[in-house]
Amino acid sequence: MLKLSLSESSENFRASLREWLAHNPAPRSSSDTSLESFERVGRAWQRSLAAGGWLGTHWPKEYGGRGLTLVEEAIVQEELVRVSAPQILGLFGLTMVGPVLISHGSEAQKTRFLARILSGDDIWCQGFSEPGAGSDLAAVRCRAVPTEGGYLVTGQKIWTSFAHVADWCFVLCRTSDSQRKHEGLSYLLVDMRSKGITTRPLQQISGDKEFNEVFFDSVFVPADNLVGREGDGWKIAISTLMFERVVLTFARQLQSETALREMLARVDASTPATIKADLARCVVDACATRALAYSHLMTYAQGASPGPEGSLDKLLWSESFQRLCKVGVALCGPDAVRGEHDSEVGPDLHRYLYSRGRTIAAGTSEIQRGIIAERILGLPRLKHSLA
Repeated sequence: MLKLSLSESSENFRASLREWLAHNPAPRSSSDTSLESFERVGRAWQRSLAAGGWLGTHWPKEYGGRGLTLVEEAIVQEELVRVSAPQILGLFGLTMVGPVLISHGSEAQKTRFLARILSGDDIWCQGFSEPGAGSDLAAVRCRAVPTEGGYLVTGQKIWTSFAHVADWCFVLCRTSDSQRKHEGLSYLLVDMRSKGITTRPLQQISGDKEFNEVFFDSVFVPADNLVGREGDGWKIAISTLMFERVVLTFARQLQSETALREMLARVDASTPATIKADLARCVVDACATRALAYSHLMTYAQGASPGPEGSLDKLLWSESFQRLCKVGVALCGPDAVRGEHDSEVGPDLHRYLYSRGRTIAAGTSEIQRGIIAERILGLPRLKHSLA
């Protein structure tokens, strides 16, 4: 859709990846949209990419990366889209936990976790949102009480993607009470196989059970699994979200381009002009989304850290992804409701139903607009009144 002119070294990197992909072809797409298939294919594909050295390329060499920049990370994503590769399973670990541990973790934590994140041997989920603390993240009530050798964690998390298959969870919890509620938070790494954890999948409109409720009942977490110091949780959580809204969003918006390419390949003389016009707008959206992401990645490649501008990437991608998926249903027509089995819908309708949650997950569109207004445009916070 859009390709920038990059340095000779970056283009040599692209060429070597293309050669590798030619000898290690990506798994073919399947009409099986189940989470079981997603997990099986995504985990195996991640292991193959990790063995070739194509994941975490911007990580330092001593932690399994290549010491390159986020530009090369973007090239990897572009080339995976070009061959219509499936999404890898461990995106949370690769795009959030890994960078956070490299920035804030102890050497012991880096040695223990980073290699297994790259290989997909450890799959991670995110323990941030709670029933009363979603948009207001500082309101979390899940509590970690100090005990001999660590903490006892008690509370509930919700909307936890892939918690039922995850090996580990990075949990934001309260370790002290403070007048300023964000000051009493800490960031723990929790083994999902620990005694006292109950995971309860939540069925979505698409029929999937990707999201979960997670309950912690006096779960013991060793002190060595505290990232940073007690009370650093808010700072580290914000760092996590910045990586999520930039790096993870870039990976996801490129995956949406795969869907767009598939739709464009199905256009023929019988396609209504209105749908062709809608697809043309989707192409414009895709180019604009990637251009915006590139501009931010170039800044980070020069040494800047991800900041609130990631909200621009997340907002533009999630809104345009919904529009794209809606056009896909129109392009497919009545066949969109038919899957291979009676209990399934077709891939286009499944993708559309899935897309409805993308403007909620990782911060709603309303929250992103608020961040953009206050932290990028410098507008004052509005005070609402019921009077």
